[in-house]
Amino acid sequence: MLTAEELDVFERDGIVKLPSAFSADDAARMRDSLWDELSERHGMDRDDPSTWTPSRPTGLKSTKSSRAAHAILGPRVRSALDGLLGEWLEPKHQGQVLVTMPEGGPWAVPHRQWHTDVGFEETPESVKIWALLGDLEPGGGGTPQVAGSHKVIERFLTTTEEREFKAVRDEVLRSDPWFRNLTSEERTVDPMAPADLDGLQVRVIELTGQAGDVYLTHPWILHSIAPNAADTPRMMRSRFIFKAH
Repeated sequence: MLTAEELDVFERDGIVKLPSAFSADDAARMRDSLWDELSERHGMDRDDPSTWTPSRPTGLKSTKSSRAAHAILGPRVRSALDGLLGEWLEPKHQGQVLVTMPEGGPWAVPHRQWHTDVGFEETPESVKIWALLGDLEPGGGGTPQVAGSHKVIERFLTTTEEREFKAVRDEVLRSDPWFRNLTSEERTVDPMAPADLDGLQVRVIELTGQAGDVYLTHPWILHSIAPNAADTPRMMRSRFIFKAH
């Protein structure tokens, strides 16, 4: 189960980090499986960065089905899911494989592609898992997320009958100067600094940490895609876990 403090963080931010949710050895096995497929499918040599193209490899089917990734749903994550969802559906695999190779250039909070992964017709009964397969430093391509945005969306839905996905997303992103600043190329406010939107706390955070760390997020958390300005690949997995009915 999450601690009382972790539950408070999840309620406020819609994001909670579980450090060392699986072991460094398990993470290494997951990376080995991924590098095997990157080598086979894309000709990448883990010791030769000149071979690390494309920068965002996709279609990693054998890694997606690798049994090594089952360690992500270890006792720490299972206990947290039990507390948040009660009974939940056991997934067939551990979700999407996310890889961003070093791209060079500076890092900045993205101003485009902010979105959720589910719609707004009803309150979702699920949690999204983001598992770090390798160490991930700031600026290293970790998925940027708007902490507290689930609360902003929840409040917005009480003011409108609109439920169409794109319309709700776009209205939320226009609903406050803070969001308009977030989606502008010419920002006047640092979106990573905490801000108060009529009593709701928001800020942009990066999913960073050590191999084996897991983040749990509310399905309505807005997130985007960031460049990898570090020297090492960003390797993660993400998937939804759904409440059983």
